[in-house]
Amino acid sequence: MAERVKNVLILLTSFIALACGSYYERHKCFATGDCILSTAYFAGGYSDEYNRWITECNDGEAMIGIFDAVRMFIGVEQVWCKFVFPMKPPSRGIYPFYPQCNVRNQTMKEYYCYDKYWPTDTVDTFAVGVFGTTFQDPGVPTAMKCCKTPQGYHLDYSRCSWKYTHDKAGEHYDGYWLTKCETNEIMTGLGQAVSPTDGLNHFVWIQCCPVIYTGIPSAGSAYRLPLPPNNNYVQQSSYSSSNSYAQPQQQPYQ
Repeated sequence: MAERVKNVLILLTSFIALACGSYYERHKCFATGDCILSTAYFAGGYSDEYNRWITECNDGEAMIGIFDAVRMFIGVEQVWCKFVFPMKPPSRGIYPFYPQCNVRNQTMKEYYCYDKYWPTDTVDTFAVGVFGTTFQDPGVPTAMKCCKTPQGYHLDYSRCSWKYTHDKAGEHYDGYWLTKCETNEIMTGLGQAVSPTDGLNHFVWIQCCPVIYTGIPSAGSAYRLPLPPNNNYVQQSSYSSSNSYAQPQQQPYQ
């Protein structure tokens, strides 16, 4: 009898663990090279460029989209990672997956991977992970990890675009993956702005840039570097009632 009760308790414990683990599942990967990462109740951990973050893409992957159906993009509920560098030599599971990375501070309005003050270190860098300190659902990223593309891969900054988390009336999307880069594009920025409706910070856009493969190291001047909204990387996005709030100003590249 005691053995039977023990077995029943083990089964119940396993069932509860599986149910909770499924509900708060961090990684959900598919055979297409796509992985969906949840940020719910996963805060803390490492936040530097040398160690792996709790919410970070795998080897050869890059972030391509964000989703939130809980709090109108006050946070980011999930991120989409996609395998985009087939010519990259595999790390065979050994971290770091990319040898050169840097951290962007969202609280300091560093919304882009590229930094005009550190062009050599940040050109051809893309988003691979987000970090937060608040234990909640959705997670609220306070930092973004960006890594340099593998040798032979570069970003075409002349064709970057912005994907918004809201429509022209300022209503945030709650359908799945409307804020997502196009095919062969990867995330290079994640922007915030204060909503005129509730006065709170919302994540309002991502920047997407096409990936090109040349097979040779960058020629430097052959690739134009991006300018930020309003030509100022530290300036917070502003709302525009004429089109959509927090719309970056797409100025000519220099």
